[in-house]
Amino acid sequence: MIEGQPSRTALMTAVQRAHHYLTAPEPKILRDDLAFALTGLESTEVLQSYLDAITAQFAALSDAETAKTFVSRIDGAVCMRSRVVEEKLAEADVEQLVILGAGLDSLAYRRPDLTANLQVFEVDHPATQQWKKDQITAANITVPDNVAFTAFDFENQTLAEALKAGGVRQDKPTFFTWLGVHMYLTDEAVKSTLNVMGAHAPGSEMVMDFISPSYVLAGGVAEDSVEQLKEVVMKMGEPIKSQYYEPELEERLNTAGFDRVDFLNARWLIDHYLDGVKAAFDMPDEATSILWAKRS
Repeated sequence: MIEGQPSRTALMTAVQRAHHYLTAPEPKILRDDLAFALTGLESTEVLQSYLDAITAQFAALSDAETAKTFVSRIDGAVCMRSRVVEEKLAEADVEQLVILGAGLDSLAYRRPDLTANLQVFEVDHPATQQWKKDQITAANITVPDNVAFTAFDFENQTLAEALKAGGVRQDKPTFFTWLGVHMYLTDEAVKSTLNVMGAHAPGSEMVMDFISPSYVLAGGVAEDSVEQLKEVVMKMGEPIKSQYYEPELEERLNTAGFDRVDFLNARWLIDHYLDGVKAAFDMPDEATSILWAKRS
């Protein structure tokens, strides 16, 4: 991200969640009824224009049809990763929820059934966090008493120190979400963050998404789609710095302390969360970009 400015990709993903909620047919992947308000955009027409501009950037690097397919799949992945968090959190036996790189995440404000009995910590870069607070105020969204904001710069501050200062207890089972973040960090920062999460009490869990060098190559998406994604987000001031194949990422998670790691491919997600309706999440069956891990 650009120093002193909020994350542009945080806005983009909120726009994608809002667009899905407003326009996607049933079964919807995610029901984020606060996403549109949090974007601060004045109308659904502006929201659509924003998405059209993103698609045009990809089209300039490939062709219109490939761009449309790829952006649709990004939209689906953005919504599905949040859906996985909700489903896994509902099953977890934890006391804290830590949302790393919270951006415009709305979980703590729209799903009190999942979060009311937890201490929730939203962790993010100071500029992005202040922007989110402004968006929350403008949208007249009430911040629950159990939600705390912890400012943290992933590249220039120790996460363990920031969490401790923010009141996160390492001795309590904790659920971590880490969505749309690792790819913008160096490998060293990724490993350090995983180590901090893995040091929390047994029973701790995490959900993260990731970019693989072979991300979704089947189904008509160009083989250089990852390179196209890199170019587009670089123009947003947030260049991609890390990518992982599954065995490499699993090894890092095991080393950090997570002894169970499940990579959730599209077929599994469709069958478990969308009643097998593939049209709702149009990804190749084998495509994997989301994982769940637990420390026993």
